[in-house]
Amino acid sequence: MKLIIFFILFMSSLYSSSNNEILLLHSYNNGLKWSDNITKGIQDILDKYPEYELTIESMDSKKIDTNDYFDNLLSLYKKKFSNRKYAVVITADNYAFEFALSHHEDIFNNSPIVFCGVENFNEKIIPTNQKKYVTGVVEYKEIEKNINLISKTIKDLNTLYIISDESFSSEAIKNQILEEIHKFKNKFKIIFDNQIDIDTISEKINSLPPNSAVLFTSLYRDKNNKYIPYSQLRTLFKSSKYPVFATNKIHLNEGVIGGIVVDPFEQGFLAAQKTIEILDGKEPYLIPISKPVSKYYFDYNVLEKFNLNSSSIPLLATVLNKPKNFFEENREFIDSTFILIPLFILLIIGLIVNITKRIGLEIKLIEQNKLDSVLLNNIKGAVYWKSNDNKILGCNDSLCRLLDLSKENIIGYDIKKVIPELFEKVNDENEFVEEMETILNFKHRKVDALIRRRKYFNKNNEEAGVVTIVSDLTQLKKLENQRKKNEQFIIQRSKLSEIGEMMTSIAHQWKAPLIEISTIAQELLYKKNKKEFTKEDNQEFVNEIMTQVQYMTKTIDDFRSFIKPSLIKSEFDVNSAMDELLRVVEHNIKYNYIKIEVSYEDNKRFNIYGYPNEFKQTILSIINNSRDSILKRRQTEEFEGLITIEIKSQDNKTILSIKDNGIGIKEENLERIFEPFFTSKKNGDGFGLYMVKLIIEDKMNGKIEAIKCHTGANILISLINKVES
Repeated sequence: MKLIIFFILFMSSLYSSSNNEILLLHSYNNGLKWSDNITKGIQDILDKYPEYELTIESMDSKKIDTNDYFDNLLSLYKKKFSNRKYAVVITADNYAFEFALSHHEDIFNNSPIVFCGVENFNEKIIPTNQKKYVTGVVEYKEIEKNINLISKTIKDLNTLYIISDESFSSEAIKNQILEEIHKFKNKFKIIFDNQIDIDTISEKINSLPPNSAVLFTSLYRDKNNKYIPYSQLRTLFKSSKYPVFATNKIHLNEGVIGGIVVDPFEQGFLAAQKTIEILDGKEPYLIPISKPVSKYYFDYNVLEKFNLNSSSIPLLATVLNKPKNFFEENREFIDSTFILIPLFILLIIGLIVNITKRIGLEIKLIEQNKLDSVLLNNIKGAVYWKSNDNKILGCNDSLCRLLDLSKENIIGYDIKKVIPELFEKVNDENEFVEEMETILNFKHRKVDALIRRRKYFNKNNEEAGVVTIVSDLTQLKKLENQRKKNEQFIIQRSKLSEIGEMMTSIAHQWKAPLIEISTIAQELLYKKNKKEFTKEDNQEFVNEIMTQVQYMTKTIDDFRSFIKPSLIKSEFDVNSAMDELLRVVEHNIKYNYIKIEVSYEDNKRFNIYGYPNEFKQTILSIINNSRDSILKRRQTEEFEGLITIEIKSQDNKTILSIKDNGIGIKEENLERIFEPFFTSKKNGDGFGLYMVKLIIEDKMNGKIEAIKCHTGANILISLINKVES
C-alpha cells in the first residue's frame, strides 16, 4: 500500500512541474519570417498571462526532409517530451500538426492540440478518438480571388505565371490551384510552375510576353532540392520585370506589389486565444475551428514602380508606404487644435447668444408678430389654419375677402359651417390631401383654385392641425389659354410662310408627271391611228397614266399631312418624320443644287415625345434658313451646297445636329436669332426661328441652341425620347 501511494505522489510531482507549460511546435525553423510572425502572434496573447511558460520547438522541415532526419527527430522528441505533460500543444503548419496527431498519445500524452497555418484542412485527417482534443485555425489561400484581383489590376492581362514548389505545404494546395486556374482558361494564359530552378527563374519571368504578371504562392526548395534563403526571394521580387502578387503577408515590403494575403501573425494570435480558452477550462472540441478572412494589401512604392494607378485597387485595401499628406504628418497638432478651438468657439458663441437673447427677445417677438401679420395678409392666396377638431384658429385677409366674411365670423367656427364645399373636397377621414386643383363655388363667383395643405406640430412634435392655402388660378388660367392660342397662331403663321415655297416645290414635282401623261396621250393617239388596238395595249397605257397620277397624289398627301397641326402629344418615329419631310422639300433643295445628308447613330430608329407635324415644321424652317444661307454665299463664290443632319442618343435624349456650309451666324447673334422680330434677311419677319424655339422648348420640353463653328451654321436640338409620366 505504501508503494502505491509513493508511486502516485511521484507521478504527480513529475507532471506538476509542467502542467502550466505550453509547447509551440513549428514545422519550420526560427528565423523564417512565416514562423517568426506566428510566434509573435502567439506571444502577443500569452505575454498577458505570465503564469504560463511557452516552450518553442522547430522541426526545420523546410531545410532538411530526409527519412533519416525525421527518424532521428522522432527519437529525440520521444526522449524530450514523452515524460512531460503540456497544458496545450500549439502546432504551426501541416507537418507539425500531422506529427502531433500521429504521436498524440505516445509523445504528447493526449494533451489538447491547437493547430494553425494548416493548408487544405480536412477534418477527416483527425482520428475520431482524437477529435475531442483538437481545435485550431485554418490557413486558406484565396487563389481564385487573387487571380480575379490581378486581372482587374493589370490592364489587358496576357499571361499569369504562378510560382510554387513541391514542399509538403505546397503539395497540400496544389489541387486547389489547378482546379481554380481552370476557371480562367478562356480569359488569359496561366502557367503553373512547381519545377523551379532558382538560378534561372528570374530569366524565365523576364522573358514573359508584355502585360504579364506573377502570382507567388511559396518557394522554399527548388527542383534540385536546394534550400532557398529569403534573400534570394527578395532579389527575385525586386528584379522582376513584371509585378509580383503574393498570397502571404510576409512578402510585403520585400518587392511584391500585394494581393489577398494570409497573415501569420493573425494565425498565431487566434491560436493563442483558443489556447487561453482551453486553459480557462473549455473543452477543445467545443471551440470552433476558424478560418480567418484574407485581406487586401498593396505596396504603394511597387504600384508606382509599375505605373499602376492606385484607383484600380479595391477601396478596402490597405496600402503600405503611402506618402503622408499634410493632415497625417501634422495629426497630433491638428487633433489638439480641433479639440481646443471648438470648445472656445462654443463658449464664445454660447455667451453671445445668451446675451443677445436676454436683451432682444421681447423686441424680436413683437417685431416677429408684426412681420408675420404683414406677410400673412400680403399673400394673395387665402390662408387659414385649423385644429384637429376642425376649428379654424386663424386666417389672413384674403380668406375674408374670398368668403365676404369678417374674421370674427370665421375664427373659432367649425370649417364645415364656414367653408362646407372646401371641407367636402379635402375631408381627411379617408386620406390626407396635400395638394389638388379644383373649382370652388362661392356666393358671388366661381373660382379655379389650387389647394395646398401641410400638417403642423406642437412643441412635443405631436400633430396639432393643418395649414391650408387656397390660390385663385382663374386669371392665370385665362392668360395661359390666351398664350396657347397666341403660340398656335404664330406657329400656323410661320407654317403658312413655308407653304408658298412648298407650293413651288409641288409645282416642279408635278411638272414631270404631267409631261409624261401628255406624252402617253400623244402616243396613244398615234398608235390608235396606225394599228388595231388590243385590250392589252389599252391596259398598258392606263397603267402608265395611273403610275404618274399616284405619284402626284402622294405628293399632295405629303403636303396635306405637313400643314395639318398635331392636336395632342404622342410618341413618334423620328426616322419616318425625317423621310416624310425630305420628300416634301426634296425637289426644292435639288433645284438649288444643294445636297442633304441624314445619318442616324448605329443606323437605329429614334422615338421622341411631342407633336410630329410641328416637329417637321421646325426642321423645315431650319433647312430653309440653311438653304437661304447657302444661296447668299453663292452670290460671291461657287461651291457645292451641303446640309448635314446627324441624329444620335445622349443621356436618355435624342440629339439632332443640323449643319450647313452657308454664310454662317455672327458670334454676337448666336443667342439672338431665336428672338421674335430678329432677322438678318432683307425681307425677313423674324418669326421663323422664334417659332422653332417656341415649338421645341415650350411645346415639346426640349432645348435648341446655335453652336459656334468655323464654316456655316450649326443648330443643336435636344428632345425627350420617351413618354412623359
